[in-house]
Amino acid sequence: MQQMTFSMKASRIIALLGSIITLVQIVLLGNEKDGICLNDGCEVVDSLTTVPPILFSVGGFLFFQTIFWGIWYAGKNRKDLRFVNIVLLAALAAEGVLLSFQHVVAQTFCSYCLIILALVVLLNVLAGARQFISGTAIFAAIFLSFTVLQFSGSSLSLERLDSGTFAVLEGSETEKHYLFFSSTCNYCEEVISSLQDDTCTIRFNPIDEIDEFALDDVERPGNYDPAVNRAVLQSLGLNQIPVLLVLNDSGFQIINGSAPIREYLDEHCRVPQEEQAVNESSDFSQSSSFDYLPPQDEACSVDVECDDPELLQGEK
Repeated sequence: MQQMTFSMKASRIIALLGSIITLVQIVLLGNEKDGICLNDGCEVVDSLTTVPPILFSVGGFLFFQTIFWGIWYAGKNRKDLRFVNIVLLAALAAEGVLLSFQHVVAQTFCSYCLIILALVVLLNVLAGARQFISGTAIFAAIFLSFTVLQFSGSSLSLERLDSGTFAVLEGSETEKHYLFFSSTCNYCEEVISSLQDDTCTIRFNPIDEIDEFALDDVERPGNYDPAVNRAVLQSLGLNQIPVLLVLNDSGFQIINGSAPIREYLDEHCRVPQEEQAVNESSDFSQSSSFDYLPPQDEACSVDVECDDPELLQGEK
């Protein structure tokens, strides 16, 4: 075999490094442990995918192995690297889609994904100027295409809302009600304690692990994933709780804050069914996909415990 050039040797080292990183990620995820991630973005992005995160790492491992052995068989003859270069461009295109999705839809970045992106970019740079220019054009075209499209940031995560449900208070089911709360939010407790006489079915979706719950007459679906609920709130651009999300065939409505939520429940869930049907028809006939009510004072920050009502007010 002919002697390899410096760039080919460097590319094999990077491909080997990528193989090791993705293999470690596979082992960690396969053992149900936290993967390689330096922020909460990985958890949010993973909750918005339709396939298990481990499959992305398996695909990454196979990609880096293909590059590693492809360069080894090619030797120093760059003409034999055409297949490797095509694979590199395909990987850069895929990374362009993933990065654009994180920026436009998830609105957060996965640090593990960014590490893999950096390795893919570096491999394309080492493949030569023509390869780098082609890859940059492909990557830029994909990223710009995403930025001019309008996405419903919640559409992906809303499909998984039930997997984030901790408990269900059974009642009428003319539409679905999801209450987002935390174990440290005093305003959330006010809403939950007022639900004893409600007629609507309420699903409780906490953003943290729940040890105790104020309501006894509820059903526990089983395992729930708080990360799904945090992802929904983040994709909707919400950073305060409690939040009541109401879904029906016409779209969904979002109510922020303890007082507005209790007012909504008084109007829609504590009335006779005939009157409730009239209210629902008038309320949702003109609703759009995003029917936001403005943030209210009686709310807690998603990222800050607020057992003391004065805490939130001090942040203003």
